[in-house]
Amino acid sequence: MLGNLSDVDLKSLRIFCTIVEAGGFTSAQTVLNMGLPRLSITVRDLEVRLGTTLCHRGRQGFQVTEEGLAVYEAARVLFSDVSRFLDAIGALSGQPKTRLDIGFVDGLLSFPGTPTVTALQRFRERSASTHLTVHVMPPGDLEKAVLDEKLNLAVGAFHHHLSGLVYTPLFSEEQGLYCGRDHPLSTATGVNLMETIEAAPYVERGYLAESHKPHHVNLNRAATAFSMEATLTMLLTGTYIGYLPTHFARRWEDEGRLFALVPSAFTYRSLFSIVTRQGKALDATTQMMLDSFPRSAE
Repeated sequence: MLGNLSDVDLKSLRIFCTIVEAGGFTSAQTVLNMGLPRLSITVRDLEVRLGTTLCHRGRQGFQVTEEGLAVYEAARVLFSDVSRFLDAIGALSGQPKTRLDIGFVDGLLSFPGTPTVTALQRFRERSASTHLTVHVMPPGDLEKAVLDEKLNLAVGAFHHHLSGLVYTPLFSEEQGLYCGRDHPLSTATGVNLMETIEAAPYVERGYLAESHKPHHVNLNRAATAFSMEATLTMLLTGTYIGYLPTHFARRWEDEGRLFALVPSAFTYRSLFSIVTRQGKALDATTQMMLDSFPRSAE
């Protein structure tokens, strides 16, 4: 039986809580960016450490035991208490009494109206004393951080909604398929253009935010990028084609360094949302931040 808590125990408890909230090991892989073997070992070691079985996994699916549910509920209370403790210590040391951790996906500064900038401006006017910490992460990492209560809220395109989170629509973003000016497709025409595009080396995104691209598209995945800037860099080599937000690509398109490929066939839109934790009332500071975002979702 557990006698004291170590950093490893806390990390294992957070992983177990995420598995429960995701509804099983398979779904938790994406959120945690961990493989099934590692997840299984982590939970097995935690069960040994606690001296009880936390869950069953097999042909009948994932099931949390009564003891596992009790551990989950106790862990959630523990993490909330830790957060309150850190806030109290911050106040004693003269730091702001309220803190807010928020996260964004990259590439949003060129979005028309700069909604993230507007939101931060509005929030600052309402709560100048709050200490803000801003993170930029891929969508899956943002969801995990909100589930783990490391972020109060996050903004991104989340096409595979997870249990345990609330998604509030914000706006939609247009995505276009591009190549660099040195790519053969920048000047290509003809009846076989579509086939040529599908055969060209394509930079896929290393996360799930492009799952809503046109279903007829069957591109030749030859490279992976985990940010808009990384994708842009690879396109500018003239070697690859790839998707970028049209507002993000416009500067380089205007300079003649990027070319949009058949917009009528390859353009699609991504819905952006604010994600917050489910089952937990938002504190006044988080709610204020949530209300500061301009809404233009269709």
